[in-house]
Amino acid sequence: MIRRKCFNKSPFLEKVAILASIVVFMSHVSTSKGFLTFSEYALNCSQFCSCREQSIDTLMREYFQKHSELMGEKYRPIFDQDASSDYVDFLGMALTVLNKIVEVTCIVGDGKPHKVSSLLNGIDSYRYTALEVKCRLNEELIWDVPTWQISVNIFASENCRLLPTDSSRGIEIPMNLWIMEVYGGGDSLFEELDIKYTMNTVAFLLAETGSTSIPKSWEGKFMLSASTICLHNNNLKVFECPILFAKHLDTLNLGGNELTRFPECILNTDIMSVTHLSLAHNLVSDLTALYEVQESGKSPGIAIIDLSHNEIRSIETFRDMPLLTTLDLSHNFIKEVNDDALLLLKNLEWLSLAHNRIHTLGNYAFEKNIALFTVDLSHNAIVTVTPSQFPPKRSPMDLNLRRNKLRHPPFHDCANKKLLTMNIRMLASGNPFHCDCKALAFEKCIRWIESAEGNRSMAESVFMDFKFLQCNSPKSIRGRGYAELSFHTSCIQEDDCPPGCACTVMKTTTLLVNCSGNHLMEMPDAIPTQPNNSIVLYLDHNPLQMLCYRSYLRLLSELHMHNCLLTTVTPAAIAALQNVRVLTLHNNLLQKLPSSTRNITLNRANNVTLHNNRWACSCDNLWLPRWITRHRSVLWTPGRIVCSYLRKPVEEFSDMDINCSNSSYLDVVLAACLGISSIVSTLVIVFYYRTEINQLIYSKLGLRFCNTFNYGDVFSPYDAFVSYSQDNYKWIVDTLVPRLEGGEKKYRLCLHFRDFPGGEAVVDNIPWAIRLSRCSILVLSRDFLAKEWCILELRAAFQRLLLMANRLIVIATEDIQMDELTPDLRAYISAHEYLRVGEPNFWDKLELFLPPPRYCRNNDAPGEEVTVAGAGGDNDKKIAPESGGWDRDTSGLTATKSPASMSSMQPPD
Repeated sequence: MIRRKCFNKSPFLEKVAILASIVVFMSHVSTSKGFLTFSEYALNCSQFCSCREQSIDTLMREYFQKHSELMGEKYRPIFDQDASSDYVDFLGMALTVLNKIVEVTCIVGDGKPHKVSSLLNGIDSYRYTALEVKCRLNEELIWDVPTWQISVNIFASENCRLLPTDSSRGIEIPMNLWIMEVYGGGDSLFEELDIKYTMNTVAFLLAETGSTSIPKSWEGKFMLSASTICLHNNNLKVFECPILFAKHLDTLNLGGNELTRFPECILNTDIMSVTHLSLAHNLVSDLTALYEVQESGKSPGIAIIDLSHNEIRSIETFRDMPLLTTLDLSHNFIKEVNDDALLLLKNLEWLSLAHNRIHTLGNYAFEKNIALFTVDLSHNAIVTVTPSQFPPKRSPMDLNLRRNKLRHPPFHDCANKKLLTMNIRMLASGNPFHCDCKALAFEKCIRWIESAEGNRSMAESVFMDFKFLQCNSPKSIRGRGYAELSFHTSCIQEDDCPPGCACTVMKTTTLLVNCSGNHLMEMPDAIPTQPNNSIVLYLDHNPLQMLCYRSYLRLLSELHMHNCLLTTVTPAAIAALQNVRVLTLHNNLLQKLPSSTRNITLNRANNVTLHNNRWACSCDNLWLPRWITRHRSVLWTPGRIVCSYLRKPVEEFSDMDINCSNSSYLDVVLAACLGISSIVSTLVIVFYYRTEINQLIYSKLGLRFCNTFNYGDVFSPYDAFVSYSQDNYKWIVDTLVPRLEGGEKKYRLCLHFRDFPGGEAVVDNIPWAIRLSRCSILVLSRDFLAKEWCILELRAAFQRLLLMANRLIVIATEDIQMDELTPDLRAYISAHEYLRVGEPNFWDKLELFLPPPRYCRNNDAPGEEVTVAGAGGDNDKKIAPESGGWDRDTSGLTATKSPASMSSMQPPD
């Protein structure tokens, strides 16, 4: 590092070194040949090459121009034909002595290796030479140029594999090689190069070699005269500043590698000082070095940083870099720029954040960057920009906002007439602009700029691509430009516009809401409103049946509802339309207007249409002719407003045309009302007491009416299957069974303790008992709900029964509330009558619900065989005598009526 400081203090040492090499060269020439001029030597190139002699100054300028893109030409002016370049300035006083140089251009395509000396064969070894070699088949190029040979001054190769003559020594770069430019020199080129003698190299370019790291042999080596170092398009993963430089570098290009973090050493002024740094097309995502201040506290002297085409996802507050004027962060993945990110970069002049994913800018994102001349924010997702985000400037600033998601042009309201003082020139085309009535503000802004500057084309000095600003929506004007539209004449209002309707503001004074022919079944609930604007609503050619009240009716100046299916106009609606100027109701099905219309006068109307309706000329419409006469001046062809059946104009209709006696009319109305009320009262009473009435008729006359029950086959062996819980056993045996089986009707009941076959579970036989019974009786109690109804098989059987035409009678032995029942029972009971033990006429109602008596009941006797039809299967089954239960086999079910008496009944175990 002591050597580094020594060279910094001697800025002219590189020129002294050049002069020293020239003196050695000239003395060597004078000793061997005498002071001969260059022109005395003939040029005799090898078979692969062409030669020409030209000025050293011209050739150095050509290479400088060739390298200008790598040196950041898009950020700064690089090449000027008249101005001297760094490459030319490097030669300095030597150009007064060295005037000519031989340019040798070789194209090799034979696939064989070639020595550099063989390509220079025919060129005097004492002449300054520039060699450029292009290999078509990736030929090997053997480097046999000794380090002391000062006549090879420029070497450039393309697609050639550069190899040393002696692998132990490597490729030694001669001390007087000014420019070395190698593209595709092979994967081992970095390892083979020996740079310890590079005293006069001003431009060092190694690209497309495939090298992944810089060899350790380069560490600590000086490049005394270097101005441009390009190690681009390799596969370098880390760069830790191995080479030492005696002066300030103009360009360090590390683009096209695989670096993942910003090299911290580049910002350390004790190691390196560079003007233009390119890290484009890398994998950089870590910018910690640009955020943290090093311990030395020295500000880096870097002026241009190119970080485009990397993987940067966010940016924090950049450290203070007073000389930084250009920062390229384009083609990354940045989503947000906060207020502090660029706060310390006060001398920043050119900033690119294009092709990112920015959707949010801080409210004061660029406010402190007063030196900015260019800000590129194109191809992002920015929705809006505000004046506070940009600094006040005396000189213009170019702002590129193309291809974002702006809904309206930037500063479309002229920033409250401060846009000209902001000195911003904008590009904003390619955004999805929404050209609704808010575009009126932008149109006024353009007119204000033109009037303020006294020039109609002045708007393009602010909105530079004004002619290319196009509307993306609404659909009706998509693709049309702002310049060809007159929003003052007509603009589209979309806020609060009903679905399917088109809302347009005409000449900023009239709001036109067009809902014609949209198959509307009802009037819109709301429409846009504009202060101090007249509102015209078109609802014609829709299947609307009613003109009803809406709050916006009071604001309408015109309402068009012709060619609809209107049958009714509500009183509130006609009252709200008193201020309307135009009202079209023709070609509808109207028979009358509300009677309150007789007291309404449309004072502001100038056009009302009522013709082609079905006007009913009746007694309650006698006021209508007078109303039509009162509005005759505003009605369109009043003579066409005719009575539907009289076929005469309504204004000519009078009470002479029909009998409108008030007394007869009133009598008819009263009689009709009395008759209707009587019928309704009778129906209500019959419905409410339908069960009691039906029971009374059955007990007196034996007739059943309104019986909703459906019973099983009349030949089923049992009339009813009784299901109950153990706590109701005594009531069943002592009360229910004697009353039904020993009564006059002699019902046959199926009881599980008496009639079920032995040896099988009771639950398994319940479905068969239900099928062999004409109906079922469910004795409901809390104990039954808590125990039996919880058995899945029992519950499934009765749930199926609930769906089979209501063949279930429910008897409650306790006062059970509805919320104690399961949902299925609750649904059944809520829709049907059910019995409660102890209620009036309980037994009569039960007999009413039970199935009618069986046919030929008197002929039935114990022990006789009874056919079971349709209960157990397709084949008829018979009840076998002297059998105590059911026999079930694979073919069906056989049941036997047991002669057991009531005295033999015993409760189940």
